[in-house]
Amino acid sequence: MIQNLGELYMVKWTTLLIPPTTLLIINIVGVVAGFSDALNKGYEAWGPLFGKVFFAFWVILHLYPFLKGLMGRQNRTPTIVVLWSVLLASVFSLVWVKINPFVNKVDNTLVAETCISIDC
Repeated sequence: MIQNLGELYMVKWTTLLIPPTTLLIINIVGVVAGFSDALNKGYEAWGPLFGKVFFAFWVILHLYPFLKGLMGRQNRTPTIVVLWSVLLASVFSLVWVKINPFVNKVDNTLVAETCISIDC
């Protein structure tokens, strides 16, 4: 009887590893994507990039002890944690790209009316 009550308080720790791992993946991919975007856009894109990279490194730095503990246990890190984290990071990234909050919405009818030459 007492053994059955002890099982009620068992915690599945693998589910608690998924959100911080997802945050790490999103921030690391964001830093790489930010630098590649800045390289493609040129000189004007480097200024705004530094603020974003600073915040991403701030998050990664605060999650570094977690990452060190997770990677230190390579043989014991559950594969399901990595799979769920990559899946969630991919979904969040695709939703972010679809929402696209930092791009100005352009009215195509206004552009069509003002654009007459071939260089529009």
